[in-house]
Amino acid sequence: MHVRQRIFNFFRCILLPLAVVLLCQVTTNAQLQTFPLPGKSAVAPGDKSTSSAARTAELVPKNLPFWDDFSFTPVNIKGDPKSNYPVDSLWVNNSTVWLNNGMGINPPSVNVATFDGLNASFLPYSNEVLNNGMRDTLVSQPIKMSEANVTVAERSTVYLSFFYQWQGNGEAPDATDYLLVEFKTDAGQWEQVLKIQPRSSFVRTEFYDTLIKVDGDRFFHDLFQFRFANYGRQSGPYDTWNVDYVYLNKNRNVSDTDFPDQAIASTLTSVFNSYQAIPYDHFLNSGALQSPKFDVYNVLNDYTDVTYLTEATFTNYFEDKDDTELFVSNLGGSDTSAINDDGSGIIFPLEKRQVTLAYLPDASEPTQFDRDADSVLLELKVRLFTGDTFDEKTGELANDYDVNYLPIDFRVNDTIRASYMLKDYYAYDDGIAEYAAGLTQAGNRAAVQFEMLMSEPDTLVGIDIYVPDYGLTNNLTADFTVYSDNNGVPGDVLYTVPSFSVLAKGQNNFQRIRIGEPFLVNTKFYVGWKAPVGGSLKLGLDFNNDARDKIFVNTNGTWTSTAEINGSLMIRPVFGNGDIILGVPEEETVGIFPNPNDGTFVINATFESLQIFTATGQSVPYQIQSSGSENRVTLQHASSGLYILKIQQAKNTRAGKIIVK
Repeated sequence: MHVRQRIFNFFRCILLPLAVVLLCQVTTNAQLQTFPLPGKSAVAPGDKSTSSAARTAELVPKNLPFWDDFSFTPVNIKGDPKSNYPVDSLWVNNSTVWLNNGMGINPPSVNVATFDGLNASFLPYSNEVLNNGMRDTLVSQPIKMSEANVTVAERSTVYLSFFYQWQGNGEAPDATDYLLVEFKTDAGQWEQVLKIQPRSSFVRTEFYDTLIKVDGDRFFHDLFQFRFANYGRQSGPYDTWNVDYVYLNKNRNVSDTDFPDQAIASTLTSVFNSYQAIPYDHFLNSGALQSPKFDVYNVLNDYTDVTYLTEATFTNYFEDKDDTELFVSNLGGSDTSAINDDGSGIIFPLEKRQVTLAYLPDASEPTQFDRDADSVLLELKVRLFTGDTFDEKTGELANDYDVNYLPIDFRVNDTIRASYMLKDYYAYDDGIAEYAAGLTQAGNRAAVQFEMLMSEPDTLVGIDIYVPDYGLTNNLTADFTVYSDNNGVPGDVLYTVPSFSVLAKGQNNFQRIRIGEPFLVNTKFYVGWKAPVGGSLKLGLDFNNDARDKIFVNTNGTWTSTAEINGSLMIRPVFGNGDIILGVPEEETVGIFPNPNDGTFVINATFESLQIFTATGQSVPYQIQSSGSENRVTLQHASSGLYILKIQQAKNTRAGKIIVK
């Protein structure tokens, strides 16, 4: 994945008139800020040459029409050097812009092309904070526009259209910034045909459509090209523009702004509340599944009928094998599910509709979720049936499909996929970082809130973190801490791993922080770190899954939410098997009841000694009344929370757990 996002909290500087003084203003509470990932080559070795000869060879003129909504470009694919780049068959000089599904808000179809101030190596165009200039460009392949392809009579019908968005989830362009559209003349010169500057009427959540007439004989030649370019601050991912749904063709008119297309316009939300991954044991205990949602946009200015099919693939992993079961769910036994609650598939002209999946996997079905598996990968695939290109039954062109669109197949944006992992950890992130986030001052703290999807306590055994490689030295250490909950913010310290040596394990690879003495957590807890002295620690930030409401910072002794960070910090709590065993493994279960309780409970076993601790390891005094093998225990000054029991029986030391309400 690639690295563009607003850095809300970088210094915003202005040059005062009549004085050579920089005044820097920091956003309030901006103690946790985002950074571009470390620069790296934009072209993978052996993937394609960057020589001028190779670029010239790529320029193969194409016939009209030209269409790209960026939905069929792979994004967020690990190990794919072309992931998140516009496709070579349509675009040249395509490595400065990046395709993503997180920067655009309410796009016409999934994925957008984002323009900002980071170059092809994902670094600022300039290290000078105040420098402004031209930045990202996106250039079409040459297009055949001579008399043989576009007659003189047809020239007045050639238009370029596209959607654009000011800011989106990026940083807002300033008043002097702009997005350019340029056409190449028959003399090989670029000519400006449209300049879009910020307007007070712009709303960052809206995509605006525009139509440009290709006007002038100088543009009608067989090496015609168009390009997008933007002007703004060159020192980082600032002054953001998003572009989507680009279409150039003849036989158009000034009102030709809709298309016979019903497109998926968003990714699938999670099936595990806001998590992308949860512990498998927790899922089996709770059966926690919720219906994911996605958006459908009717790009046609007419009523249409849309249905969809959901397919779920389950890969159950064991120690020595894997097994895959395919499960397809249909609505009411029909071929497809309706997109409306009333059972219809009708969508209004130019309407965007949020659809909730009608069918979910069955948590109790062993062919889907084998209870003996170590982990399960759940993959969902949603396919729309729209008839926007071909009639699904006859295979002929749909009624609304004009032959002028040939060979465009609008079905390419009708399928969406999502993967969810059930293993041993909770994760808000999808495992791929677009950015990084770090605390700005040594000694400050940050923490992420996690809420277990089951009511029973479980054993926390570790913390996984992704640390991008900013040239880390081997002596960078930091404290990592687990906190209890205190009315929605981090509370008491449950456990601290002091001075942990932080390492970069490679792109999107996590480092495991092992907890020396595993302990039980219950319901809601927090995992975080303290900014080290003499070094900068940055964690990966996944921008595609927004969990900003789960992130907290502490700069002055008080925990506060840090809503200005958009995304998910790549830090994950890791769980064990739910038990804490000390010494020799137990041969039988020690009965403790009732549990939960009010501070008085019974241990149904004989033992030589008993110790009781809080979750933070503090010894708790108690009184005990014994009658045979039944021991009634009453905690002194009991307060609600989790307690650990250490029970000594002959040569065995066993542990139990209770919850006091």
